[in-house]
Amino acid sequence: MKGNIAETFTNGGKFRLTDFAYSDKQITITKDTAIDLAGHMLYRGSGNKDSFFVVENGATLTIEDLGKTKDEQTLVETTAGHLASMEWETGNGSNSGTPKSLTYFETKSTPNQDGLGTTETTIRHVVTGFGAIDAASDSGSVKHVVTVKEGGTLDLKGGMITTAANLSDDGHVIFSEGKVKIEGGYVTNGNGGGWGGGLCITGEKAGANASLEMTGGVVAGNKSGSGGGIYADKGATLKLTGGIISGNATYENTCNSGGSPENGYGGGVFTKNACVSISDSASITNNRVDSNISESFNNGLLGGGGIACVNGGKLSITGGSVTANYSHEAAGGVYAGFYNQTIEFEMTGGTIAGNVAENAEGGGLRIAGGDNTGTMATISAGENSKIYITNNKTMTGKDRGGDWGGGGVFIQKGGKLNIVKTLIAENEAGGWGGGVGACPTGETIVSHSNGAAIYNNKDNNGEHYSAGGYGKNEDSNSEYITEPFKKSGHKDFFLVRKKDSANSTIAVVLGKMLGGDSAGWQGTCDGEKITIEPNGGAEAKYMFGLEAHPTADAMGKAQTAATTIISGNYSYTHGGGIMTNGDLVVGEVKDLSVYPSMKLNATKVLKDEKGISQGLSTHNYRFKLLRQDGDIEPSWKDDDTFDMGDCSVAGEAPVDQTNGNITFDSGKDYSSGQYVFYLVEEPISGENELDTKFDETIYKIVVKVEDNPSDTKYLMSIPINYYKVKEITVSKKTEKDPDFKPLGSGSYSVDIPQDSSQDSTKTTVTIGNSKKPTFTNKIVPPASWTPKATKVVEGGEMKEFTLQFAKDSKFKNIIGTAVTSGKETKQTLSFKDTTDKEVELKYSLADIRGNPDDSGDSTGGPSKTYTYYVREKTDGSRFSRYTYDHSVYKFTVVARYDTEKGEINCAVTYRKGTVDKEGTWVSAETEGHEFPDTTPTFTNTYSTSLPLSGMSGVTLTYLAGAAVLCAAAAWMHIRRKANAKGGERRE
Repeated sequence: MKGNIAETFTNGGKFRLTDFAYSDKQITITKDTAIDLAGHMLYRGSGNKDSFFVVENGATLTIEDLGKTKDEQTLVETTAGHLASMEWETGNGSNSGTPKSLTYFETKSTPNQDGLGTTETTIRHVVTGFGAIDAASDSGSVKHVVTVKEGGTLDLKGGMITTAANLSDDGHVIFSEGKVKIEGGYVTNGNGGGWGGGLCITGEKAGANASLEMTGGVVAGNKSGSGGGIYADKGATLKLTGGIISGNATYENTCNSGGSPENGYGGGVFTKNACVSISDSASITNNRVDSNISESFNNGLLGGGGIACVNGGKLSITGGSVTANYSHEAAGGVYAGFYNQTIEFEMTGGTIAGNVAENAEGGGLRIAGGDNTGTMATISAGENSKIYITNNKTMTGKDRGGDWGGGGVFIQKGGKLNIVKTLIAENEAGGWGGGVGACPTGETIVSHSNGAAIYNNKDNNGEHYSAGGYGKNEDSNSEYITEPFKKSGHKDFFLVRKKDSANSTIAVVLGKMLGGDSAGWQGTCDGEKITIEPNGGAEAKYMFGLEAHPTADAMGKAQTAATTIISGNYSYTHGGGIMTNGDLVVGEVKDLSVYPSMKLNATKVLKDEKGISQGLSTHNYRFKLLRQDGDIEPSWKDDDTFDMGDCSVAGEAPVDQTNGNITFDSGKDYSSGQYVFYLVEEPISGENELDTKFDETIYKIVVKVEDNPSDTKYLMSIPINYYKVKEITVSKKTEKDPDFKPLGSGSYSVDIPQDSSQDSTKTTVTIGNSKKPTFTNKIVPPASWTPKATKVVEGGEMKEFTLQFAKDSKFKNIIGTAVTSGKETKQTLSFKDTTDKEVELKYSLADIRGNPDDSGDSTGGPSKTYTYYVREKTDGSRFSRYTYDHSVYKFTVVARYDTEKGEINCAVTYRKGTVDKEGTWVSAETEGHEFPDTTPTFTNTYSTSLPLSGMSGVTLTYLAGAAVLCAAAAWMHIRRKANAKGGERRE
């Protein structure tokens, strides 16, 4: 069909345009009708303030466009609030004429590879070649382009529904009391009418079942006082499972009025008492609230760049995304409820990312309050779902406003949010509390039971602060913002309110975080420096400043457990991730049980080998307080390593080096009722500890608590039950004990407050004293031995023979020498070094621990083996008639640390052998000899024979002797003869 089609649809049916078509009067659909625009225009040239199409009760109008629509897509810079726009071809009258193209922007949010944040990218869509239903193309205006009566249905599958002129009073492109389905196509250019420039879905008539089901398509470039794209009220239902709501806006009007919300809410969507669900691929993106307030303080008015829902009803986000929307005032992304006109808010999936609130609170999400009960909100990811509230921003206070912040989420006074399994990290605040901030009327519980991990957030040390409206200036008041507060930590959690009337708990923070490990909280609570132990907690009456210090393992567990990610958000003032002026419960908390805090006192001494106490000034001894979580008790292993059993670390403390005191102040315990602790020393390393024997005593402290709480208080209607100590017993297990043995009453003391003026939940336990210290470390003396060898001479007298003692078999590293002296033919000698000092070999505990050959797992202590070699230095030219002993003895020394006795023992053995040409020692014996029971012995022999071949040497000896005897006899004969001649005899 083409041309004038005013009467064409009377009997319903399926139709297709073959060229442009028009109608000069209203078209009423009473029977099911399907129109394929096929890329052509269907005009109503002149508007007359009524509706172009009216779909009656029981009828369905289906709009398709099976033409050749083109969608040119280009990546552009991501900034919040890109408005959509239409380009027109001028018609025959004063109005815009024929739609030529639509430009809108879609910001997609993609989880990062590690799943701990998102990245936003923006696509510009330029759509051409579409068919369209175009009302008032030439002149005048219409109130509605399409009206859907109660019981009627509009099904938009393709093409565009638009108007070339501003709408008349209270006008909308689509007005429905029936059912609207958007599966494709475009709803555009609704401007100048009532709330819901694109669509108004209303259940105004009693019993009306008005609804919008959007599975695809685009609602873009519409503008109104509130609900630029879509408005719904009076029990209507919006089911958004797909499609894009983009580039819609409110007017740029100044709206200073309070009370019931009027203009200035919901750039994309605005609802009053409607049920809204966002899921699957639905996208609310780049919409704007440009309405503004000229007054100094915002008071939470105006906002919801993406969507605003007030005055009853429910907003449920199970998927989809709310991205890159902009509000000149509050709630860049989602405005959940109005003060005293609350809604139910639930988020089990989806993404709120890259939204901006310029001058008020809640960059991503704003949860409204009330005088009694405000909006009740829960953020808890469903099965196989994940929630991202990321990269949102509030700039309140930069140019105007000066509210307390909330980059990702803001909770107004009276509002309540419960979040579970949440990671709050990498957020930033220009003031205090990059992770979570709480302003003067907020109450907070941070639990680890499916709660949150809050760490690695940043703030700017209070560089920016609120404008101090209504006397709320504690965030800049030096009475609260003290030097201890500034230095102790505040990046992850910040809370402050006036302390004048602070007589009850307003916040509780527990020591563990999501994943079950310690958060490592450090900071201040009510002006006092604190460290929150893993099983402990802290209660503030007026102020918190905390910074978390979790281990890498703890962060890994939290990241694995987290199903909601709040990261990358920014607040110009406080609370980069979350700012609460209402109630915030982090985790699944039905009640809290508070067990008594325990102060534990102990003592430490260090003694030398003579038992004399030494100073501790250079000894950084540390101790652990463990809490038993299961059945297995802690114990020391044979290799001096510690097995924690089924225990977790409840606290760590250093020794006071001036007096040896050890102090634990565990704080109140907020974990389960099992209440058994162990005190143990943690061995440390260091040059001055290498020869130290650490005390491996384990103390067991069993605390029995009263069965019933002594007091119960309430925080946000959650009971906090306080318990008192009934009895404490202490036992210990030394290295020699197989089991724990009870300590006598004189070895420890327990102070349980009985006076009502004292804190009945604080108990002091003291183990040991200066005379009987709790832990005693000992300096282990080294073990030593003096190497010796024996020299023997057979057949001759002792000469100056030399023995050599070396570390190697090639004798390149000679430690000492021994030289014989005197006439004794058997001499046992020690060795002397180059300074003529006797060689004594010593082995310290440090030597053994440094690189043991045996760790001692099966032998009772680590050991190290040393080898040495002994030989005689041969000098044949000096003592020619001595035969030298060419043996080489090998000493083997095993230095073992006896863990039971705390001493080092040396076992020395030796064997006889030789050294080959390569210098390798070769044993000549199968078994060794115990030293010093026996010693290596070198034997030299003396000989009178000449070293000739065969027996010739013996023969020569006899011949020489005979010659001497003959000469002597001849001489005596001559003398006698001479004497005889002289008459006198001489002998």
